[in-house]
Order: sequence, then C-alpha cells, then structure tokens
Amino acid sequence: MDKHRNADGTYNAIGALAAIVGANYADIGELADQVKANHAKLNACAYHEFEPLITAPPGRARYGCKHCRGTIDHHAYYWHELGRRAAP
Repeated sequence: MDKHRNADGTYNAIGALAAIVGANYADIGELADQVKANHAKLNACAYHEFEPLITAPPGRARYGCKHCRGTIDHHAYYWHELGRRAAP
C-alpha cells in the first residue's frame, strides 16, 4: 500500500483499489470517472422522476431519472421514495 501513498500521507484510491482487487489501473479509473459523471448528473437535477431500467440483470434493479438520466440502485430508490418531495 505504501506504493500508493501520496506525499501528504493520503492514498491514491484508484491505484490502491486496483492493487487490492487485482484490476487494471485504467479500468478502475474509467469506472471512477463514470461514477463521478453519474453523481454530477444526479446532483444537478432539480427533481427526479425515476423509472425502472429494463437492462438491469434480475435481482439488481436500477432506476434512471427521466430528467437528468442519472441512475441509482434499488436501495437508493427506496430511500428516495420515502423522502420524495412535491414536484416543483
């Protein structure tokens, strides 16, 4: 792990994760970029209206927002629906 330590004592998370799971650094970096882009879409959206995504494998439900096209898993959808606010 020391090989992934930054000068300030923190760690390069992508390098550390790639080493831990035995994956390619570029693949983990690409995945991290996709996650950041999805979070940016979700955070910029004023009001989410989620619908089930048919492309998700059975037992791994995913939902997509009609407005921002951001996606969430079934756990996030459950909590979103519990705290849903009125439409603007």
